[in-house]
Formats: sequence, C-alpha cells, structure tokens
Amino acid sequence: MVISERRKRERERKINEIINIAEKIFFMKGFVRTTMDEIASELEFTKPALYRYFKSKEDLYYAVVLRGSNILDKMMMDAVALEKTGLEKIMATGVVYCKFYKKYPHYCSLMIQSRNIIPEGKECINFQELEKQGHNYLKIMCDAIELGKNDGTIRTDIDTFMTALYLVESTIAVMKVSETMGEVMETMGENNQEFIIHSLDLMRHSLEKKIDQEDNL
Repeated sequence: MVISERRKRERERKINEIINIAEKIFFMKGFVRTTMDEIASELEFTKPALYRYFKSKEDLYYAVVLRGSNILDKMMMDAVALEKTGLEKIMATGVVYCKFYKKYPHYCSLMIQSRNIIPEGKECINFQELEKQGHNYLKIMCDAIELGKNDGTIRTDIDTFMTALYLVESTIAVMKVSETMGEVMETMGENNQEFIIHSLDLMRHSLEKKIDQEDNL
C-alpha cells in the first residue's frame, strides 16, 4: 500500500514536470510548431517514455489548457458568488474574462487556439475535462439568466439556453478579436481592454430589462 501511494505521488510529480516544460514550449511556439520530440528532449526523456504519461500531443496540450481553464473557473465561481442579481452575475463573468486575459495572456491564447484543435480518439482525457467545464459554465450562465428574469434585471422575452450560448461564444470571440486585431486597434488610438469593456457594455444593454418600457406594454 505504501509503495502504491509512493508510485502514485511519483507519477503525479512526473506529470506536473512534463506539463511545466510543455507549457513553456507551447507558450513560445503554439501547438502546431511544437513537437513531442522537442518536449521529450527538454525533459531528457525518451519519446516512448513521454508517451507513457500522455497518449498524444493533443492530450498534453489540453493538459496545459486545462491549467488555465481551472484558474479561470475559480475566478469565475468566486466572482459570480459575490453578486446578487442575475444581470450582475452575468456581467461578472465578462469582467473575469477581461481580468484573466490581462493577467494570463498566454493561457488565454492557448485556450482560444484549442478550439481549432480536434483530439484524436476518446483517450484525450484532458479534452473531456475541458468539455465538462464548458458545460458547467453554460449552466452557470443559464442559472444567472433565469435568476435575472425572476429578479427583474434581465428581459423575459429571451431564450435562456440560446442566450447563454450566445454570451459564451461572443465573449470568446471578443477575446480572439482583441488578440488578433491588437495592432490595428492601436493605430486607431484604441486598445484591447477598451474593446473588451465596450463589447461587454453592449452585451449588458442587450440583456437588461428596460422597466419603463416593459411595464407600459
């Protein structure tokens, strides 16, 4: 039993060591230009030894992405818990994305890129974990929208799931545009953060219940 626990801890230590090295390389080179040979060499592993811990480059990449996603998830849960109304909970998620983008730009970049990477086979465990987090995030958004409909802060004429999906995908798209169009915005005297804040404000206005209008209907 002692040996089993020791082996388990050693395996976890090795996995973290691999992810640490892979993270640095993926941050520098991205998914496509990084190879498992390169990661194995940096670790002073043989390539077969590396594959004993991660079945594919995709799974190792998603292990790094999952690290960033776990940070974002914790930030999201903490921020949403502090707010009272449905609308403010929704807006808190957007503010968290903005903070996450500013504090962890490399993780944010990998998370955006990961949406274009299709894992091979069902053995990509870290991808499956990310999918679970995505479903959980949608649920958080749906719950906040329903709360907002009930507390009078969010319009009641919108479909809850469709709106939650729109908000999630729109926020991700905003982050992607802010990354790819950063230089263009600078030439126009704008910056990434201003674009993100402006986009979140538009989302708020699209959701917010206009009491004076709806009460007169």
